[in-house]
Amino acid sequence: MITYFNLRKPKSDILLADYESYGKREEVRCPASSEHRARSRRIGPMDVSVKHCRFEERMIWCMAFGTVVHESLLNEFSGQGFTGFRSEPSTVTFGDGTISANYHELIITGWAGVATPASGVRVINSCPACHWKKYSAIRNYENLIDWSQWTGDDFFIVWPMPHSILITERVAFWLLNREVKSFNLTSLDDLDNPTGRNGFTVGRLSNFLPEDLAVKYGRQLDLE
Repeated sequence: MITYFNLRKPKSDILLADYESYGKREEVRCPASSEHRARSRRIGPMDVSVKHCRFEERMIWCMAFGTVVHESLLNEFSGQGFTGFRSEPSTVTFGDGTISANYHELIITGWAGVATPASGVRVINSCPACHWKKYSAIRNYENLIDWSQWTGDDFFIVWPMPHSILITERVAFWLLNREVKSFNLTSLDDLDNPTGRNGFTVGRLSNFLPEDLAVKYGRQLDLE
């Protein structure tokens, strides 16, 4: 078993960002149901705005989901040999109107497969016309991941938890020792972290991952 942590937004909402480009989305209705969409994903850049002027912040989290990281921190990630992420250009508008193009969206590309049946996670409802699924809650966090499915990357996700950024122990220790600000480290079963306690409702994998990775990881699993 690998020691890993859940990399999360800071506890204070003061530093959190709003999407400037949230409206740039691809929305496709499910042909069989009006209760969910066959596709719903952002197609524009993750341009965000914050109310503060803390220009030293190198990791900025959105109120909803998503993270932008300063290019200097991304360079350090690469210098350390960390794997399991890509980046796309973004902008941050600070409280005084200053716009910085030195930030990039952090896109997680590492994969740890689908949660194991031993974890209690199972499909309890699905749509035959699209990839929408509802999963039951996690009951056994220790058995959540089948490590034979893990790509070995330092940043990774496990399905159906596409918004939970999981990191290896070496990344966690490095972030703490470098005193990178504005993040929180927990285990998934931490009482302060309700991840998975009420189950999951998700659409297709390509709503959350780049198309090539959605095909690579999801096609054989009917998640693409």
